Amino acid sequence: MTASAPRFPSDPSESRFPPLKGVSPEIVGIKLEPIVALSSSRVVGMELLSQLASPEQSETFFQHQSVKQCIRLLEVQLAALKNTGYANHLFINLPITVFMEPDYFARILPLLNAGQNIEIVEPGLFFQLPAELRERVTRHWGMLADRGCRIWLDDVNTASLSPFLSRQLPLCGVKIDKMAFWRKRSTPALAELVNLCAQVANNVLIEGIESKKDREYALQAGAEFGQGYYWPSVGWSEEKKRLA
Repeated sequence: MTASAPRFPSDPSESRFPPLKGVSPEIVGIKLEPIVALSSSRVVGMELLSQLASPEQSETFFQHQSVKQCIRLLEVQLAALKNTGYANHLFINLPITVFMEPDYFARILPLLNAGQNIEIVEPGLFFQLPAELRERVTRHWGMLADRGCRIWLDDVNTASLSPFLSRQLPLCGVKIDKMAFWRKRSTPALAELVNLCAQVANNVLIEGIESKKDREYALQAGAEFGQGYYWPSVGWSEEKKRLA
């Protein structure tokens, strides 16, 4: 992944969106979190997230979301972002179930373009699949990689990463879970985890960076990219009708 600086709107308040129709009323907006090159502090992408009416319920809400609902949400969000300048270089969360069924994969394939990053949610589920399904999922990841999309493992720690060390998969990057970062950030164990990630994919991103010191820990450990509250996010809701 090249740490280039994509062109985002210079004035986010000018980016207006249509309502998010056809999704749960609990979803009231879009949130974009910057992905930053640690060495230069350049924003190289944005993670596409949802704003909920009850943010404290977000984990439970998405755990109960069906694959069809997940795909529909992505369709609506990408349509809303289409003409804003944010559509390219997005980091998009997708469950592994999307890649298991040909019908689901056929539905998302037209939505995804070169330069976009696909984060595999709960990647450890890959090893719970029968061999035939693992082969299908791997093939679908390869198809996305061939069209210029980048496949990332999301929220990994040492335990969840270990099984991937012996696999050859079309992966571009690995995102280290914020809890793993916070536990290891002031210890040599962080650099060890970054080195393990680098054996699986070329790019390593650390989540949970909330201060200048956190950024220094991540950079010294060898990670190329970071994400967290240290950098302000961009948000839009039904109430605001705009990014802000």
